Amino acid sequence: MATTAASPGWSPDSNWFWDGERWNDAVSADGQWRFDGSAWVPFTGPRTAMPSPISPPPPAPVAPAPAAPPPGPAAAMPTWVDPSEIERIEREKQERAAIAAQPVVPLPAELDWRRAGEFIQYSRTETVPFWKHGYTSLFIYLGLLWLCSPVALVYVWLTEWRLYTKVYRTVICCLFISALVTYARSRYGM
Repeated sequence: MATTAASPGWSPDSNWFWDGERWNDAVSADGQWRFDGSAWVPFTGPRTAMPSPISPPPPAPVAPAPAAPPPGPAAAMPTWVDPSEIERIEREKQERAAIAAQPVVPLPAELDWRRAGEFIQYSRTETVPFWKHGYTSLFIYLGLLWLCSPVALVYVWLTEWRLYTKVYRTVICCLFISALVTYARSRYGM
């Protein structure tokens, strides 16, 4: 059962298929079936010899170009998508393109991350003398409290401590002074 019309890539008898490099047998090994390009069909004709490797099949006819899809997202959308949805998507794409086309305004210097640290307002503790803040001022206070309590009372209010700290240390200083006065009265009979 030889066919006279050869389809593209097929030998004239349709028993061989050219894959671009070599001829391939389209008839099954038992000779009962032939592949016609889409399915195996019963075959009762004679098996033919492989065509010459130097004679490729005739060129395939040029298929007409498919109709160009309409521009926009409708080309990529299935037919069941609502046209209003396609219009919405198209509007959003146009809006995004318009936003992207706008010139970019540079950030103010205070918000530019490449200049981080230039505009930070550091705490006052770095400019305050050591004797007014921190552990050093605490040790000075304790030393003055032990050696000369009235001076420690004045020193408390010259430091950069919080108001709460100044108040309770003033109370401590007053209690310490009263305890010293009470001790001195009882010891020396004043």
